[in-house]
Amino acid sequence: MLCSGQTLVIMRCHRTEFRSRVIEDKPKAVMYLKTLIAIVSFALLVLNYAARAQQSERSVDTSHPWNDNSLITIQKKAGSPTRSGAVKIEFYGHDAFEVTSPAGLTVLIDPWGNDATGIYPRWFLNEFPASQVDIVLSTHAHFDHDAVERPKGLMILERLVGQFKLGDIQITGLADKHKCDPTPATKPDDASAGPREGTCPPNNVLAFDNAIEIVETGGMRIAIWGDNRAMPDPSLDHYLKNVDVIILPVGSVLTAADVDAVLAKYSPKAVIPAHYYIAGLTTDASGLEPVDAWLMEQEKVRHVDVRRLDSAALTLNGAELKGAHQRVYYFGNRVKEK
Repeated sequence: MLCSGQTLVIMRCHRTEFRSRVIEDKPKAVMYLKTLIAIVSFALLVLNYAARAQQSERSVDTSHPWNDNSLITIQKKAGSPTRSGAVKIEFYGHDAFEVTSPAGLTVLIDPWGNDATGIYPRWFLNEFPASQVDIVLSTHAHFDHDAVERPKGLMILERLVGQFKLGDIQITGLADKHKCDPTPATKPDDASAGPREGTCPPNNVLAFDNAIEIVETGGMRIAIWGDNRAMPDPSLDHYLKNVDVIILPVGSVLTAADVDAVLAKYSPKAVIPAHYYIAGLTTDASGLEPVDAWLMEQEKVRHVDVRRLDSAALTLNGAELKGAHQRVYYFGNRVKEK
């Protein structure tokens, strides 16, 4: 801009020129401000993530490096799953259990989590603990059984079929099918028609496959049912008959009649109910049911030895189960939190 004339005119001209420059630079200033806000927001997000990661790390034992040193030691010592010893079973709620062998090898089965897709409502009030374990094992690909990324596992065996052996633990995975609902929808537009489609064999989707996992250690065999149908393929019967402990989804997956049929057929020494509603852990929206009625029937009608546990941990051995027949160990609302 060109200016001339008296001093007053020159001053006005300078002010006009300054305003013009401000107006011209305003888009650049706005862009700069937006960029600055984006950078600050990203930095805060990174710091927040780092703080959460540090908090998660503090929730587990950091006094020793967490790597496969323990597995190398177990490899050297070997061990036998059939040798008698004390076996610890700890309950994380729902269908999640940690089994610790006499040699100290740990297997965490079916860690739970909420559905990440948003199709299903929130089932769990908390996140699954970031526990350090040697092996993470799952029975099937449903969110409430297959959150294998949550624990800090040295190995992950998702839906194992076949045999795995390490030290004094042997795991046998038996391929079968998730329980399904064969009832067709009553109306073509029934909202329940979608979830039922593809749930029943032989044309079920992958998520409705299920592997019953048998963990053998301390001279005992522990069968984790997952969400399997009540009557597995007959070819699996010789694996399941006379197991020492069987963990069953009572009420919410298997009906009381289903559970009775499983117990009558396979005759375990002990049964642990799982997959039930737990106050403070599971939500009403999950649709999970309490097992009080089933426990009452076992105790009062069938005169079964029902033992209500006072902690989230149970230690068993062959002597403890000697002479037991379908004894019930019930964890109730007692769950391991970390």
